[in-house]
Amino acid sequence: MNSNDANSLKTLSESEKEVPFQSASLDIWDQKYRLKQKDGTFIDNDINDSYIRIACTLADLEQDKEKCDYWYGKFLWAIQNGAIPAGRIISNVGATQYKPHISTINCTASGIVHDSMDDILHKLHQAGLTLKAGCGIGYEFSTLRPHGDFVAGAGAYTSGPMSFMDIYDKMCFTISSAGGRRGAQMATFDIRHPDVLDFIRAKREDGRLRQFNLCLLISEKFMHAVENYVNKRINRKVKTDN
Repeated sequence: MNSNDANSLKTLSESEKEVPFQSASLDIWDQKYRLKQKDGTFIDNDINDSYIRIACTLADLEQDKEKCDYWYGKFLWAIQNGAIPAGRIISNVGATQYKPHISTINCTASGIVHDSMDDILHKLHQAGLTLKAGCGIGYEFSTLRPHGDFVAGAGAYTSGPMSFMDIYDKMCFTISSAGGRRGAQMATFDIRHPDVLDFIRAKREDGRLRQFNLCLLISEKFMHAVENYVNKRINRKVKTDN
């Protein structure tokens, strides 16, 4: 962003004079949220244009003009005073004329990834289209059989859920590279799955699963077991010290 772009961000209220925009904030707005034409020409000339675009589009959902005007004022005031919407809303609301295949949904959840090659690849296809629209997506991979299990139909042993997660990771990286915005995925995994330690350690490998946030699904029973184990260790130490 050049100095002219930065100067175009005008003060909107007295409160903003106390906390001026940082250069990093202006760069993020310009690179990720500022509406532009294909050739880079600005549609949002300054950040207030982004606020107006969002407020106007949201308010236009009202059928009554009086309500539309009322909520436009409310939305605009809220955004100008710190109620910042999610990233997909800032970027895509009011932008369909320039980006017709986008979404205003930030986060989505995949359907159950069933333990079959057909469904794993079908969910991969759905995820690719979801990420292309700019949405993040989450999956549970502990529905897949563990590494080394025999697959009767193929007459071979499965590579396990981690190998399929690698495929999803590469797909996400490829789509985000083409679209210029980093894809966002979340993978959950049941603590009871035989491959859980591989899941926990996966990101220790350089460059692996970098398009994923990883989350363990932990049961109350597991937490009680941990608590009991800790208590036993503490009691054993106290007795030893005595």
